[in-house]
Amino acid sequence: MQIYDYRHELIELLENTSSDQQSLRQTLQSLNTVINILNHYEDTKSSTSFQRPKQFSHSESKATRPAPRIRQASHSSLLTGPAHEVTTSSLKRPVTPEPVTVEKFSQEERLAADDLYLVHRKLSGAEINHHYYSEALIHSLHFPLEDGDIVQLDPQQTVRGLPSIRRVAADHLDGYKPEKIEVIEYAELSSVPGSDVLQISSTLKGNSILDESSANTIVIDPFKFPGRSLKAGMVIDYAYFDHGNGLEDAKNGSIRWIHEKQDFDTTKQPAKPKQVKKPVHPRHDYEKKLDYDLKQRIVLLITGDRERSQELKAVVDKHHGIYHALDASMEDKVSSSKMKREIRDADFVVVCIDKIHHRISQLANHHAKRYEKPLAIANTTTNTAVERAIARALNGDPAYAQTSEDMANYQEK
Repeated sequence: MQIYDYRHELIELLENTSSDQQSLRQTLQSLNTVINILNHYEDTKSSTSFQRPKQFSHSESKATRPAPRIRQASHSSLLTGPAHEVTTSSLKRPVTPEPVTVEKFSQEERLAADDLYLVHRKLSGAEINHHYYSEALIHSLHFPLEDGDIVQLDPQQTVRGLPSIRRVAADHLDGYKPEKIEVIEYAELSSVPGSDVLQISSTLKGNSILDESSANTIVIDPFKFPGRSLKAGMVIDYAYFDHGNGLEDAKNGSIRWIHEKQDFDTTKQPAKPKQVKKPVHPRHDYEKKLDYDLKQRIVLLITGDRERSQELKAVVDKHHGIYHALDASMEDKVSSSKMKREIRDADFVVVCIDKIHHRISQLANHHAKRYEKPLAIANTTTNTAVERAIARALNGDPAYAQTSEDMANYQEK
């Protein structure tokens, strides 16, 4: 019998074998198959250089004969060393592949590979990747942070020794139930007669649990907040965990933010007015301040009260300005890019904070600073408050009214 010249196929097989384990296993199986075929046709006669094998009589059963020993390809014989002898019975055993261990990663570990981490919002500040971010750091962002958000950190850029927060991602952690935190915004501290403690009983925006009833008050003990120098007249944001118990939950909250002192501090004693000579034609400073000309410059008004749009347009027209409005009555309809375009095209920006979300005023303040646009805050959506806010933006005055008394005067009768 003539044996087929298989050398070229074996050479090609070995040349196409790579160094990874799967390829080596496949080649090994192929070589074993070739050996099995060759052994099937192998001449049973021994070479003359070897001792003649023992002859068996016909009376001996085939089952008692030892199995012929042949060479089988293996890792050691074909790849690294000499072959070892095995019986033909072992050739028929299937090759069991080695189990492949697949390393499992949690969702948080997969997110961390892209510098994405879960936000654990606190009453004040937040915990991100086992680091505490103060409320001052969070307040400086141009986007809000809620409990359960996924943010991307920038380890190459740090703020106060912490990785900076680049953005809020669209991802959410499966199975995480965020805590519901309510925030009472722009609440003014007032003194409690005959006591050292303070209280909040209403807000400038008029949309909190305190504004639902005159009996709803929350006591603030200044000794629980050392270093903050709390006193009557300050305007704060107050946060609490909402478990559905109303005011009882609110009483267990904490101060989240204290607004700029120069904007709301009414405890400062006014300086004594200097004696000046009255002009020949006296005119009240209040009226003089409102006698301004916008000279066809654009005033962007951001408000949540669409019904007052035409009235507020008349205020801008009265001072020879061009009126632009941004409807912020629905928070989810106001994107950062849309607000950026509107503010970029305007000359002055006025934000009415009584009927909009705090995020909207934060975005407006961020983009106004970015494009160096004068911005003023109107505490109510009224003609008088907007008119004075435009005057402050025009004259470069503080964004907010100076005192609570002025805020009250801005209300329309």
